[in-house]
Amino acid sequence: MKLTHNIYLGIKRHPLKFMGEIFLAYSALWTIVESASYFFPDIKLQGINCYLALISLGVLVACIRAYPCRSINFKIGHSNTKITVLFGDLFDRDGYLAIPVNEFFDSQIGLPVSPRSLHGIVINKFFGGLSTSFDELVAADLANTPTKDIQRIGAKTLLYPIGTTAEVKINSHRLLLFALSITDLATFKASTTVPDLARALEGLCAKARVVLGGERLIIPLVGSGLSSIGLPANKLLELILLVLVNETKKSQFAFDIEVVIHPDRFDEIDLRLIEYLWR
Repeated sequence: MKLTHNIYLGIKRHPLKFMGEIFLAYSALWTIVESASYFFPDIKLQGINCYLALISLGVLVACIRAYPCRSINFKIGHSNTKITVLFGDLFDRDGYLAIPVNEFFDSQIGLPVSPRSLHGIVINKFFGGLSTSFDELVAADLANTPTKDIQRIGAKTLLYPIGTTAEVKINSHRLLLFALSITDLATFKASTTVPDLARALEGLCAKARVVLGGERLIIPLVGSGLSSIGLPANKLLELILLVLVNETKKSQFAFDIEVVIHPDRFDEIDLRLIEYLWR
């Protein structure tokens, strides 16, 4: 059922390309049939059954070609950096995981940090839901970072600039926690904007230049979660790639970058279109 849905999705996205693929496949098969008839006259590939078979094979080939791709990659011009965009589980990838957090680097699961956010999932998954070790590692890495002291009830009070990035290592996991969202002081609701997203990614790239050491950088589809900036998923991905390419042009920060998209977004993002734009 899912296979049929994905083929339909591919045809719906590119109907003219699908029709063209049928024609090209049919033409190629017809050429083979005509060639076979010329060199082997005893073979009679004629009649309605043969015609329907050619049409059916052409449609089959076009359906295979229409199936939406699950990953693409391209090299950034005049650099050694390769970017891969794929659907998958962020936590299955090997490298430095870039995790967006709020500007307070909150650690208390519940009202300050939703357990459904990537921020909350990391605290639960890697720190057992406990804030102490998370706070200690973040504070140690950001010891020399300028902050503002903001009075809040029941949460951390040190506010870091958007884009501030902390390198945190826990067991075999390597994390780059970067401040992306702004938190409402009364409701704890996190939000972000397009300029904030660009600044956050620029800060992440600046930290990556210092600590990455040739390791792969793995980035989620930031700005699409609980603090969504409201852009369609395709446009959000284009924005992220634009910032990453621009930062690479300034000064290379990674040889290998992966943008990992949750499979739930498969119907929303056309990787063939993204590939066309960036290749």
